[in-house]
Amino acid sequence: MENLTKKEKKILTELKDNLRKTLAGKLVAFKLYGSKARGDYDYKSDIDVAIIVNGLTREIKNHTLDIVADIELKYLTPISTLVISKENFELLKKRERRIALDIEREGISL
Repeated sequence: MENLTKKEKKILTELKDNLRKTLAGKLVAFKLYGSKARGDYDYKSDIDVAIIVNGLTREIKNHTLDIVADIELKYLTPISTLVISKENFELLKKRERRIALDIEREGISL
């Protein structure tokens, strides 16, 4: 996480804490990926996060995205968010879909 500013670290910590409280044991993984994880970001780069959840429902997904939006507005920082069920993430990996492979290869667990 040495590629992140203090502000970005604070954002991710706050987001992780809020997700753990809200998802109450359903959070499988919370990963930083993309240019911030790789270290090849520029001033226009956003923060890419993958939120992998057991038993994902539309309600859980919408609530999770609301939490992310609140933090984006609070800190005026864009966060690109993938909220996905564990089952669908495993299926994407099995089918060798790039997004899943990128998250597996470069993702940093938070």
